[in-house]
This record gives sequence, C-alpha cells and structure tokens, in this order.
Amino acid sequence: MIRKLIVPSLLVVLLVAAPAVCWAQGDTGKLEIIGAPPELSTGRYDRQAGIFSADVTGIEGALVQVTFEEVKIVGQKMEWRTDDDYLIFTTGATLTKEDFTLTAETIEYYGDANKLKGQGSVVVVTEDATVYSDTFDYDEETDQAVFIGNVRVVFEDGELTGEKFVMFLETSELQFFGAFQGLFNTED
Repeated sequence: MIRKLIVPSLLVVLLVAAPAVCWAQGDTGKLEIIGAPPELSTGRYDRQAGIFSADVTGIEGALVQVTFEEVKIVGQKMEWRTDDDYLIFTTGATLTKEDFTLTAETIEYYGDANKLKGQGSVVVVTEDATVYSDTFDYDEETDQAVFIGNVRVVFEDGELTGEKFVMFLETSELQFFGAFQGLFNTED
C-alpha cells in the first residue's frame, strides 16, 4: 500500500481565480506529492516564470496529484504554467471526473481555451463505453471529443473501429470519418 507522505514544502493549496481545470472553475484545489520520501526534492516553483513543476518518475509508487471538487489528475511528472493556465501531466497520467476517466501517456489542459488533450495509449472510460485511441481532443465549448488513430469504441453490445471518431458528449452521438467497421451482438 502506498503510504501518503506529503512533503510540506510541496503541499500547495490553490485558490483558483481563473479555471485551472475546465470542470473546476472557481473551486479550491489541492496539489500533493504522494509517496515521496521527505529527503528527496520532487518539485519546484519559479515565481518569476510562473511555472510549478514536479517529477517523481524515479520514485517507486510516488505520484503528483491535483485535486479539485469534481476532478482529480495524477501522474508522475507535471508542469503547470500559471500565467496561461496550462497544465501537463506525463508518465502514468490519469484524469478522473464523476462521469469519465481519461488515461494517457500525456494529458494536457489548456485552461484559458477550456480544452483537454490526451496523447499516447489513450483510454476514455464512461458509463456507456470505453474508447481507445492514439490521441484525444476535448473542447468544452463545443462539448465534443475527437479520437484519432487506432480508434476502438467498445460498448455493451458491440465494438466499432476506425481512424477518426467525433463524440458529441451531450447527445451521446458518434460521427465517423473514413473507413470504419463495427461488430454487434444481436442476441437477447
């Protein structure tokens, strides 16, 4: 079991004036380094540049975690540019919100633009489906998610594969581009 060690100099409670994660606008957030021995330097903040960075990739079981009321992002390496509200997690990155989970090699959030990106071994799990792809782009304003490269959508009674799918989240509609195929179970 990973023992929670919070390095005092790296525990930062953030009062978010601008959106830090698109679903956490105006919420209070908490940034933690979990599972790191207190004698190791795991992060730094450059006030002049407005950049906080943390890296626990060499520490077994350690994680960088940012938690807001409805969103939690974890990974082993993180950079947050406070001036333009850009947040990037790499190495074992996972974003969890009440209605979905995003896992990818890299998760990027563009706060000012209200966009979210996942790159490399993307997996998005919702109540209705699991989507696998090479890349994922989500735009909060249009409420659409674009999956590109080796896309596979697995749901209870079937599976769709192709190179590009657009999911309109509010209407649960999928739009397919180019060649694709589907397998469906028609048994009751």
